[in-house]
Amino acid sequence: MSLCDLIPARGLPPGTSEVAGHEVKWLFGDSSERYRRHGGHPIYGENDVVYCFNSLGYRCPEFDVDADIRIVAIGCSHVLGLGLPRDAIFHEVFAERLRRTSGKSVVLWNLGRCGASNDYISRLLYLAVPQLDPHIVLINFTHMARREYVSVQNHPVTYNPRFAPTDAVTSDIFRHFAGLSSEFDDQLNFFKNYKAVEHLLSGRLWLYSRRVGKDFDAMAAELMAAHMDLRRFAGRLPLVDRGRDGGHPGPKSHHQLADLYWAKFVELCPDAKF
Repeated sequence: MSLCDLIPARGLPPGTSEVAGHEVKWLFGDSSERYRRHGGHPIYGENDVVYCFNSLGYRCPEFDVDADIRIVAIGCSHVLGLGLPRDAIFHEVFAERLRRTSGKSVVLWNLGRCGASNDYISRLLYLAVPQLDPHIVLINFTHMARREYVSVQNHPVTYNPRFAPTDAVTSDIFRHFAGLSSEFDDQLNFFKNYKAVEHLLSGRLWLYSRRVGKDFDAMAAELMAAHMDLRRFAGRLPLVDRGRDGGHPGPKSHHQLADLYWAKFVELCPDAKF
C-alpha cells in the first residue's frame, strides 16, 4: 500500500481489488453459508444475485463508457447493493426511470464499497468528479462513527465500532479509536465531509440520502440542518425488507428510496435537459 493507492495522481484508486475484473456469486456477508443457515431467501435464490466488477473493482461499467447522461452513485454497502441484483439497487432504479422518461442513454457508475465511511465518500468524489464529469451525483451518507485510517504498517483501515476485527494489529487500532471517539466528534467529522462534498459539487445536480437509523439527537439535528442544503435531501433508506444476505435493505426498500430520489429530482429539475 502506498499513498498513490488512495489518492492517485491520475484516475481513480482501486475499489474492491480482490474481485476486480471478476464476476462472483457471493460477496462478504452475502455468503452461501449464511444463505443456507437462514433457510434461503423469499425472493432470491443462490444464482439470482451476481456481482460483476469492472477492472478497478467497482460494481459498474468501465469508466471510459460514455452516454448522454452520466450518473455517479456513492456510499457504503447499501450503494454497492450487498444482497441484491444490480437492477434492484435504488440508483439503478433511478437511472432506468431516467432512461425511459428522457429517451436518452444513461451510464451509472457505482462507487459504493462495503464498510465505506463518509471520509471515503468525500475523498473518492474529489478524485472521481473531475475524471467522470457526472451530470448527476447520488450520495447515501453512511454511519458517522466510521473513519478512514492508515496504520504505521501502511495498512488501510476503516474503523467501524460495530465490527470486531480478528487480527491483533487491527484490534489494537480499533481499541485506540474507541478510546478517542465521541458522538460529538462523529458529528463534527460528518460536517467537514458534508461541506467538502457540497463545495466540490457546486454547480452540479446532486442529491443525498442517509442510511437506516438515527445519527443525531434533536439538538444536533437542528444545528446540523442549519449547515446543510435540505433541498437536496431525498430522505432515509427504509428497511421494509431484506436482501439475500439477510441484513441489508431489500428490493422494496431500495425502490422506495428510488421514488424519494425521483421526487426530489423532479422537484429541483422539472425541465431538466442534458
